[in-house]
Amino acid sequence: MDFTWSDEEKAIIEGFEKLCREKIEPRAYELDKTASLDIIMDNLKILADFGYLGAPLPEKYGGGGMRWTTYFYISEILAKACAATHLSALAHTLLCANFIAMFGTEEQKKRFLPDLASGKKIGALCATEPSCGSDLAALKTKAEKSKGKYIISGQKAYATNGPIADIFVVLARVPTNGTKKYEGITAFIVEKGMKGLQVGNPYDKLGVRGSPTSDVFLDFVEVPPENVIGGVEGLGFKQVMKVFDIGRVGLAVFSLGIVSACLEECIRYSRERYAFGKPIAAYEDVNFKIVDMQITVDMGRAIILKAAWMHDIGAEDAGLIASCAKLFVAERATKNASDALQIFGGLGYIKGTKVERLYRDVKLGEIGEGTNEIQRRVIFKRLQKQFGWA
Repeated sequence: MDFTWSDEEKAIIEGFEKLCREKIEPRAYELDKTASLDIIMDNLKILADFGYLGAPLPEKYGGGGMRWTTYFYISEILAKACAATHLSALAHTLLCANFIAMFGTEEQKKRFLPDLASGKKIGALCATEPSCGSDLAALKTKAEKSKGKYIISGQKAYATNGPIADIFVVLARVPTNGTKKYEGITAFIVEKGMKGLQVGNPYDKLGVRGSPTSDVFLDFVEVPPENVIGGVEGLGFKQVMKVFDIGRVGLAVFSLGIVSACLEECIRYSRERYAFGKPIAAYEDVNFKIVDMQITVDMGRAIILKAAWMHDIGAEDAGLIASCAKLFVAERATKNASDALQIFGGLGYIKGTKVERLYRDVKLGEIGEGTNEIQRRVIFKRLQKQFGWA
């Protein structure tokens, strides 16, 4: 594995750092406080103008053709600057646009990817439902054929970007005679404005408040057959599992960026804050916590880049490492953010303190893209298959 950057990649990294430092990070507090749809939309436009929203998508369809290692490396910069903005960008690029890029027909790619890559339209994935999350094969949303179209009915929950999305990748079940739970699950492209499609109000969330999340209601929405992703029924479950392999790397980056921000804040504060005549950085109770953050940053970045590289080369077990990365970084990040708040003491418990926001944001890393408990099951099942265990 070689994670050195070309001169072109170095220029992109430097430019993106400057962009996030000057335009994204200064508004992170206000975005968290107000959950303003105007701010998140403006942030996404800024990212789109830089080319970030379409960075890993094929150049043929308006993307940047960026390799995954570079994309996830610069994504850490964004997650550090504003975790909420990173989450919305992740849902747009990795879960919606990349879904179409990976499995869409040629006509679908030509039709939808240019607008998604440019940020002209915002994307969302609608998979989870009120009664099924981790057990996605149990979804109840139905898509029944009628007069040459699919009529989709159901309710989706926890749709990141739901309130601002123009393009929805929706998983629904087409009736079959099969006995397996995932049979018939099909991915559809549903467009804003289709009759019967309604989006709920944004949730009032604990963290990443600036990334709008909502329910999505489908009340007999008519979808043409050309909007079946890949043009074939029944492939949706396997497709979304492959998409999640990429998305889990993105969520590991989400957690890593938060730890990186915690580390920076704690180093600064521990030098400025004095107790018993010394800066608190001099005390082991503090500096050991900071050391643990540094370990997470270094080890987390290494496993994330390995997972990204494995996706770049099409390695068969790339999904296994993606789950390992998500699990490892998310668990450590939650502890590290708690330690960061502890270092700040009473100040860290006050609204408006950066570590207070980071502490609230970080928990999503253990929940999204499959809970950490599910990641352990995924990892073990992959190991069983890899080593032929009973």
